[in-house]
Amino acid sequence: MERAKLTALAVERAHRSGERLLLSDGDGLYLRKQTRDGASWTLRYHFAGREHWLTLGHYPDMSLAQARIEARQARVLLDKQQDPLSVRRAAEAEQRQRGSLRELCEEWYRQEITGRGLKHPSVPRRHLDKYLLPKLGRTAALDVTPADIARVIDELKGRAPTAANDLLRFTRRIFAFGVRRRMVSSNPAADFSPRLDGGGTERPRSRALSLDELAQLFEKIRETPSFGPDNALALKLLLALCVRKGELLGARWEEFNLDGNTPLGAVWHLPAARTKTGAPLDIPLVSAVVGWLREIKTLDAGSEYLFPKRRRDRRERVPHVGLDTLNVALQRVKHGLPPFTLHDLRRTARTQLAALGVRREVAERCLGHAIRGVEGTYDRHNYFKERRAALEQWTDVLIEAERGVRKVAAISERSRRRMPG
Repeated sequence: MERAKLTALAVERAHRSGERLLLSDGDGLYLRKQTRDGASWTLRYHFAGREHWLTLGHYPDMSLAQARIEARQARVLLDKQQDPLSVRRAAEAEQRQRGSLRELCEEWYRQEITGRGLKHPSVPRRHLDKYLLPKLGRTAALDVTPADIARVIDELKGRAPTAANDLLRFTRRIFAFGVRRRMVSSNPAADFSPRLDGGGTERPRSRALSLDELAQLFEKIRETPSFGPDNALALKLLLALCVRKGELLGARWEEFNLDGNTPLGAVWHLPAARTKTGAPLDIPLVSAVVGWLREIKTLDAGSEYLFPKRRRDRRERVPHVGLDTLNVALQRVKHGLPPFTLHDLRRTARTQLAALGVRREVAERCLGHAIRGVEGTYDRHNYFKERRAALEQWTDVLIEAERGVRKVAAISERSRRRMPG
């Protein structure tokens, strides 16, 4: 007598039970339940003298009727002397290989970057979204050639050599990941060298703006209405606070005390998760800077961020303004100065602190740098009061430059009068 087949009701009851079970529907099709929550459809068959169990799908995502269809298709393959499991694996491998470069990049980012505790996971994300994926994102990863990589890098290295080097390194890692996961058969970026094919050997930058150049920059910004008050305030804060671009643009209001009702006075508590050194930093806020921050507060539309995202852009995956927004805005300012980057503003601030006679260890802490070597091992003082005095002097100089007072006289004399110790 033929064994009675399963019914939809019996399958549902089995799924709801808390028991481990194996129910047969006949012809090798089983409902297999090994955990309290999950049940799966499995086909038991023999091929080349060995027993195999092929998972067809999970219940209730796959119904009893659908499972029978899948089992029937697998038996057709067996009749043709083909192993259903091998056929599936080959199809999955082909699907992975034919996936787009965007899909490969996303898988690499999920597996290799997300959740790894990296200090700056947004850096590879930004390089991919800005430089690589707009050019090659829709191309099948298997079809990307060394010539494709060369075109992207060659277009980039003339205007952003460091970014070209970084992108080349990320691209090599992405395709190496794809080879390991059998998503691509080879690495088209493997033979490229940042030194020979990218932006070349990276040399430390030395550009710092003089006070005259700062005065000229502020003047030209005022003559460029499209630059906007929020960008102008961000630029002044970058200079006055000596912070990194990402630290400022990603800042939340909860990190700030503008009222000065703390033992430290007005202060920005920069959390460890957002500093390059991995250590939290309390940044003194002098009165002029507090005023600029309150002005920003009137422009933030109630956001938790000082600089919230201004428009929807799927390339930017952060809720605050993109890290390139200021760069793009600054390119519209016809300032007539020798080329400089936003990061050069930190060097500018450091140079001007030295000109004010600020002690090296105080200036380094103003920039959030850890003191290195034996001195750093034993010197645990945070120099908060000294940093407040130094930043107040520097902000005064910055305001004079903004007002067009280019000849800032007797800096060293002012330094001796006002610096503590």
